[in-house]
Amino acid sequence: MWIKLYGIYYVIWSLCWLKNASFGAILDSRCYLEGGGSAESFLATEDLAVGSIIGKLRINGDPTAETGDINLSLREKNAPVEIVAGTKELALSVELDKEGLRGPSSIYVNVICIRRHSTDPSFVVPVNVRVTDVNDNAPQWIGTPYTLTLSEVTVPGTRILQGARAEDADQPGPFSTVEYQVLPGPYSEFVQFLNPLEGTLVLKKALDYEQLQNFTVKLRAQDQGTPPRHSDTLLRVVITDADDQNPRFQRESYTAELPVDGRPGELRMRPEPLKAVDQDEGICAPIQYTIVQSQDAKYFRIHPHNGAISLLTPIGYADVANGATLVVKATQIDNPDRYALTTVQLTRPGSHSDLSTLAFVQKRFVMRIREDTAVGNRILALPTNKPGKHLKYTIPDPVNSQFFSVGSLGELVLAKPLDYEKMTKHEFQVMATDGMTNSTAELTLDVIDVNDWEPRFRETHYEFMVPKSQSLQSRADSFEGVLIGKVEAADGDRNDKLELSLRGQHAGLFEIDASGNIFMRPEQLQSLNESTVHLIAIATDTGVPPRSTSVPVSVTMEGLTLAQSGWNSSMLGMFGMIVGLFLMIIVALSCYIVRSKKQGKSASSGLGLGRNRVHSQAHSSVSSANLVTHEKLAGNGNGNGASVTSGGVSVLHMKHGGNITMANPMNNGLHHVASGASSSMALGSSAALLERERERERDRERQRESYAATVRSIVSRASANGQLFEEEDEIEHDSLQTDNNNRKVAVTGAISGGGVTTITTTSANANGSNLLSATDAMGSSENNLTVYF
Repeated sequence: MWIKLYGIYYVIWSLCWLKNASFGAILDSRCYLEGGGSAESFLATEDLAVGSIIGKLRINGDPTAETGDINLSLREKNAPVEIVAGTKELALSVELDKEGLRGPSSIYVNVICIRRHSTDPSFVVPVNVRVTDVNDNAPQWIGTPYTLTLSEVTVPGTRILQGARAEDADQPGPFSTVEYQVLPGPYSEFVQFLNPLEGTLVLKKALDYEQLQNFTVKLRAQDQGTPPRHSDTLLRVVITDADDQNPRFQRESYTAELPVDGRPGELRMRPEPLKAVDQDEGICAPIQYTIVQSQDAKYFRIHPHNGAISLLTPIGYADVANGATLVVKATQIDNPDRYALTTVQLTRPGSHSDLSTLAFVQKRFVMRIREDTAVGNRILALPTNKPGKHLKYTIPDPVNSQFFSVGSLGELVLAKPLDYEKMTKHEFQVMATDGMTNSTAELTLDVIDVNDWEPRFRETHYEFMVPKSQSLQSRADSFEGVLIGKVEAADGDRNDKLELSLRGQHAGLFEIDASGNIFMRPEQLQSLNESTVHLIAIATDTGVPPRSTSVPVSVTMEGLTLAQSGWNSSMLGMFGMIVGLFLMIIVALSCYIVRSKKQGKSASSGLGLGRNRVHSQAHSSVSSANLVTHEKLAGNGNGNGASVTSGGVSVLHMKHGGNITMANPMNNGLHHVASGASSSMALGSSAALLERERERERDRERQRESYAATVRSIVSRASANGQLFEEEDEIEHDSLQTDNNNRKVAVTGAISGGGVTTITTTSANANGSNLLSATDAMGSSENNLTVYF
C-alpha cells in the first residue's frame, strides 16, 4: 500500500518539475528575436530627418529601466543610429545620403542584449539599415554656358550643337533621367532639341544677319522625379554675315543735266552723288560701277570706283534732243553674281522730260537665272524714262505672271520656284503705264540648270543567275558578249547623262555599258571560288556638282561547281601521272640496286683467295663429289668426331639437326634479296617498302660479317697447330649458336696425314644422340662448310 502511494507521489512530483522547467524555458527566450530570426533589417529614405525613428527592434524582453529584464546597447561607438533609452526604438543620429556625399549610404550596427539577473552571456543582434534614394539632386549642366557661331545661310534643320548634357547625381532610374527643353522666350523659336532625351540642338528658323546679329536663349535640364528638379543655362548664338544680299543704291533713280554747250565733263548727280553699298554688312564687299550698253551709253563714261559719270565727247542738241536714260550697274568685285541696277535720267536744261511719252530704257531685256533662285528675290530692274514715278506694271502672259511680278519701281521679282526640267526659258512682255501713256518691253529669261536630282535605280536590289547548262570551256565561249543582266537608272535633271560602273571584290569579272547591260569576262572565271558574287552598281550623273547613287547586285553562279570540278579533275590527272612516273623511277632504281648486289655476291662467292678457299653450298648432296668426298666412320657414341680424308683434302662439315640452325647468310641473303625485289615490284607504289628493304640489307650485311668472322676464327685455329682444338673447354666456348632449349653445338676434329683437315660440326641433344647417325645424314644437310688449305 505504501509503495503504491509513494509511486503516485513520485509521478505528481515529476509532472510539477516538468511544468516548472517548461516555464523556465519560456523565461529564457529573452534577447531572442520574435519569429526566430537572427538579424534585423530596416529601410530608411535618405531625406529622413535626424532624430527620426527608423524602426523598433523585435527583441523579446523589456528594456525599461526599473521593471525591465533586458538591457540594450550598441557595440559600435559613434554609430549613425542610437537606441532610445528604455525602449526598443532605433533612432537616426546623422544625416543620410544614398550617394554617400553628405552621409552614409547604408548602416550596419550590432545591438548587444543582456539578460538582467542572469549570468548568461550577452547576445549580439546584427542590424542592417538600407538607405533608399529620393530625388534630392537636380541635374547639373556640363561645360556651360554654351556659345555658338552660325552663318546666316545655315539651313533650318541643321544640327548646331551636339553633346550638350546635364548629369544627375541620383541613383539610376527616373530620378537621374534628364530631359532637355528650350524655355519660352524672345528667340526660342530659332532653336529646339532634336529629342527631349538627347542634348542635340537644331536650327528651327532661318537667320538673317541684317536683322539679327546675335541672340540668347535659355535651356533647361529636368529629371523625372515627383516633383521634378531642374537646372537652367544660357545658349548664346552669334550670327555671321554671308554673301546673300545684292548691293543696293541709296536711291532708286538719279537725274543729271547735260551741259548747255555739250562740252565733255563730269555730270552733277541729283539728289546726291551716285553710290551703292553691299547689303551684307558683315562683308561689305567693294563695289564696281559700269554702264549697261545702250544706244546713248557710247557718249558717257562712269568711274568704276566712285560712280561719277562724265560726258566723253561733245554732243549736239540733236543728238539727245529728248535727253537720255542710262542704266548703271553696281557689281560686287568678289562675286559678280551680286549686283544692283539703277537709272540716271539725263535732261537738257529747260526741257520737260516729264511730259514726254513713257518708254522703257530698253525694248528687250535678256537675262540668265539659276533654277534654285529663292522666291522673293529681285532678279531684274526694268528702268523707264520716268524714274521715281509710281508706275503700274503688268504681265499679260497668264503663265509667266505666276512666276514673276513687277514692283512699283520696275523691279522684277520671282514669285514661284523655277524648274529647268519643266521650262528652260521664260519669254513674256511687261507693260508699264503712268495713266496717260503706256510702254511695253520684252523679257527673255534663260533658266540655268542646277544638279538638284540624284540618279535613281528602278529596283532597290538586283539579282541575276548564271545557268549551269554548259561546262567551263563551253561557257567561256558562250558568255562572251552574252547579257547576264541589266540595271536601269534615270536622272531627273534634263541634260544630265549617267555613267554606270561596278564596284566590289569580283568587279573585274564583269563589265557594264552605258545602257546598264552587265556582261561577264569568262577568261577570268577560273579565279572565282564563290558561288554568289556581290557587286555594287553606281550611277553618277554629269551635273555640277555630280551626284551619284548605288544599288546592290547579286550574281549567282550555278555553273561554278562544274567548272571547278572539271578543273580539279584535269589537275589531279596530271598530278597522278607525275606521281606514277616518280614511282616507276623508284622501282627501277630498286631493281638495279638489288641486281647489282646479287651479281657482286655471286662474283665474290666464286673468287679464290690464293691457296685457301672457303666454300659454302646450300642444299648440297653427295653428288658433289668433285669437291668433297664424304666417308662415314663409326664413332664411339660419346660425341667425339672422326676425321675423314679423301685425296689429300680435308673437309670441314657443319651439319645441323634438331632445332639448331647454322644457316648460310650469303645464300639466305640472296634469297631475301630476290624476295625483296619481287615484293618491291608488287608494291612499288609504297614509299615505305624501300626503307624496309634498306633495313633488311643492313641486317644481312651484319649477318655476313658475323659469319665471316666465325669462319676466320675456325680456320685460323685449325691451321695454327695442325689440329682444330686442344681442349674441350675451347670447343664449348666456340659454340656457334644456341637454340631456345640451350642445346650446345660441339665441334670435333682430327689431323690426317695428308695435311687437310676435315671438321664435322653436329648438334648434341641432351639425351646423347649418336654421332654416327648424325653423320649419315650429312649428304642432305642444309649447309655444308668446306675449307680448303
